[in-house]
Amino acid sequence: MEHEKEIMLQEIAMQPDFVRNNVDGMLASMREAVAAREPGAIRHGFMIGCGDSYCAALAARTYMMDVTGLFVEPVEALEFSRYLVSYIPEGSCVFGVSNSGTVSRTIEGVRLARERGAWTFAVTVSADNRLAHTAETLIKVNATPNIKERPDGTRVVTPGSVTYTASMLGLFTAAIALGERVGHLNPDRTAALVRELHRLADDMAAADASVGPLAGDIAASFTPDRRTVILGGGPNYATAYFGMAKWFEALTRPCHVSELEEWAHEQYFFTDEATDTFVILPPGPGRSRGLEQAMAARDMGSRVIIIGAENDGEARGAADVYFAMPGSTSEALTPFVYKLPFEYLSCRISAEQNIPFLGFHNPKRQQVNFRQIFASAQTAPAG
Repeated sequence: MEHEKEIMLQEIAMQPDFVRNNVDGMLASMREAVAAREPGAIRHGFMIGCGDSYCAALAARTYMMDVTGLFVEPVEALEFSRYLVSYIPEGSCVFGVSNSGTVSRTIEGVRLARERGAWTFAVTVSADNRLAHTAETLIKVNATPNIKERPDGTRVVTPGSVTYTASMLGLFTAAIALGERVGHLNPDRTAALVRELHRLADDMAAADASVGPLAGDIAASFTPDRRTVILGGGPNYATAYFGMAKWFEALTRPCHVSELEEWAHEQYFFTDEATDTFVILPPGPGRSRGLEQAMAARDMGSRVIIIGAENDGEARGAADVYFAMPGSTSEALTPFVYKLPFEYLSCRISAEQNIPFLGFHNPKRQQVNFRQIFASAQTAPAG
């Protein structure tokens, strides 16, 4: 079990270099991919996925709309494939996000969208998987898989970290390439966006230097009798959702996610001294409301853990624990950086309390999970 923890820590630490080394290559690949097709009258976009891939879509929404000039909405894959796909308007594009390219529901959504005339994209690691074969255009991301095979054939499955970063980077670079293709970006704006992605790697490295040690210092305090709630809004609703997923995967423990406003209407009612309340608080339109929520949680006795900009003294003063993030990161890009505490904490707590990742020490739990995700029956083709 120690081996799987070491692998996760290695993958967390490699993320700044992953971004630094892949921005230019992935952008070039995206430009080549979208150049092969006339965009036509593209007016609407959807990004679909499950689990971390759905979180990547949530994280990319604001950026995708800003950079392409299109209205683009993230949708959970089943909601899209079983309920919405029949109503997508003409001039739609659909990004199916799946690291493995084998998730049944995402493949289904892309297939049905393509049958209805949408321009479909596969955001995945290989040209040879089912999602890539189903979509019209491949948006290839470069990442190690969450499911790794040892030389003896046994599997090591770790909670996603660098794979999530790769999916986000695929969507963000695809947004730039598509924005250029549909004529929304001029060369100066494109150059500024690319420079910002390069600086992002430095921000991720700066955060890593402080987050890792602090997470190690407080990991033992997250005892099984405590409740965890994570609040986030805008692009960081994705980060809150992702943080909840790391609690499930690394700790096999309940955790509550709340959109920034909804906490006061829902999770507030069980918030007390036995609750750890995370508030993701980057600079941006949601900051003032997040600060109010943090103060209310503290009023009710909760330990309040804030992830915010290093120069935000007011946020720091409202926290019992403060994860300081570089102040230079634009809010649209903060999902790459502000997720780091959840990655480190979930791994450190798991090691501290001797918890196997995903409960997969039980072979039946892995078998049933893989059946549910990769072998689910798909909706029959039209006609």
